[in-house]
Amino acid sequence: MRTQTKATNMTLTTSVEEYVEKKITSLRKLIDENDDSALLMIEVAKTSEHHHKGDVFRAEFNLHTKDGDFFAEATRQDIFTALDEVKDGLVDAVRTRKDKKFRLIRKGQLRVKEIIRGFTNK
Repeated sequence: MRTQTKATNMTLTTSVEEYVEKKITSLRKLIDENDDSALLMIEVAKTSEHHHKGDVFRAEFNLHTKDGDFFAEATRQDIFTALDEVKDGLVDAVRTRKDKKFRLIRKGQLRVKEIIRGFTNK
């Protein structure tokens, strides 16, 4: 999976970069390693230059894979909290899509099994 990291209205420190890398390891486990088209675009931003309190930091993840496009965004007081929330949201979205895909496959398999049982019982 390729990644692109962008910082808006702030400098991207090494601690933030390391934290982002640490957070996307759980995403790497969910993405097919044979998917060369997988691209994760990460944006960390400071929404306002003149505010010192409140939700000032924003984190955004855009994930493009062969299974679909996923998006998560959070605005919080701390950049690390925003990154945690965004990662959790994106992991949930990817897992939901994956579970739905496998659920459809299993339903189809059960249907085929029922059809075969119907032919053998006659």
